[in-house]
Amino acid sequence: MPNPLTFTSCHSGKKTTFAAELICAMAIPFSRQILTNGLHVLVHEDHTTPLAACSVVYRVGSRDENPGCTGLAHLMEHFMFSGSDHAPDFDLALQQVGAINNAYTSQDLTNYYIVLPANNIETALWLESDRLAALSFSQQGLDVQKQVVAEEFKETCLNVPYGDLMMHLYGLSYRSHPYQWLPIGKELSHIEQVDMSVIRKFHDAYYCPANAILVVAGNVHAEDIFTLADKWFGDIPAGARNPHRYQQEPPAAANRQKEVSKPVPDDMLFKSWLMPPRTAPDYCAFDLLSDILGTGQSSILYRKFVVEEHLFTDISASVSGTADQGLFFIGGRPAEGVSLPQADESLSEYLLGFQFGDKLSYDLQKVKNNAESIILERNLKVEDRANTLATGEFYSCAEDFADERTGYFAVTENDIRRITDTMFRKAYGNTLYYKREQ
Repeated sequence: MPNPLTFTSCHSGKKTTFAAELICAMAIPFSRQILTNGLHVLVHEDHTTPLAACSVVYRVGSRDENPGCTGLAHLMEHFMFSGSDHAPDFDLALQQVGAINNAYTSQDLTNYYIVLPANNIETALWLESDRLAALSFSQQGLDVQKQVVAEEFKETCLNVPYGDLMMHLYGLSYRSHPYQWLPIGKELSHIEQVDMSVIRKFHDAYYCPANAILVVAGNVHAEDIFTLADKWFGDIPAGARNPHRYQQEPPAAANRQKEVSKPVPDDMLFKSWLMPPRTAPDYCAFDLLSDILGTGQSSILYRKFVVEEHLFTDISASVSGTADQGLFFIGGRPAEGVSLPQADESLSEYLLGFQFGDKLSYDLQKVKNNAESIILERNLKVEDRANTLATGEFYSCAEDFADERTGYFAVTENDIRRITDTMFRKAYGNTLYYKREQ
């Protein structure tokens, strides 16, 4: 299953009798136009809803930060809500037309989205263009948002059990690539030290039409949206597209291990291995493998280590699904009386000699069926379809993600066996002991 701390597209699976017709309809149709300043504009028409969704993706995430100033992309996301020259109160302008809005930052991208009555879609385009071209850069706004982000850092990372677990695991798993820190940042002091000159430089570098994708989905007409997009965005200077040049992570030369002691209720064991990026042909197989091994109480690892051997009280697997080389995770809570080294040794030995039995066909079919349900449910909402197209256009092109079933349907038992052998027996991994303070 996808790692909940990082953004990843949902996957798909096998057809079922009723869902087949619905899923076919979920191959999202769209039109595309690229403005002269480089802005990609995509439109998905759905005249069965009174709503429209506007999704704007900027090709910038935490991997674009300096190691000494992390959390900046996330802070910039918050700062974009501080008002612009013609809309000093962004949220008020949207409330007046019955809209809801939000945003998120991942390691790879930043996404802003608005859902509103379709006849008010121009309001969304106006607001998005104004904060792109005429952000206020108010010192008061920056001070407020720095405080908000600082409190979020404390709430999610410092003041909650296991809040910094993934920070330690990513830092252990990556030594070269900037995925070694999360969007929230490495240290609270990095956000506290940001001043207006840093914000302006970051905005100028990444917030421009050539580095953006605009998707409108809902009860609209494509030609009308293309005209409005040119009206509101066409005159904004293009800027430069993010070249996405990063120090790639080399294969580890040995297994890595780290131990952390914190005031938490229980010990936790987490392991990770490098895996292909989101657009790689084998990504779908790794994603399904994580479901087979560690999603739900019927998964292989849960049956083995929780139900049968009672070595863990919980165990699961996930993938990060990032634009560059990602991570395959296995994590669990050892049972009472089982030490972290004991749990680690048992799990490691099992994975090293792991062989799928004659139930692989059943398990693979099961996770494909479950994945089909996920993509069906996700694409029922017009805002989710807008997000699928926007992120798909970011990763490669929206055509590859308008119907994600193909890659998952193509995964075979041999694919699952091959990548399992490659990862667990031929690649070095990372192990984190997250211990309860005695």
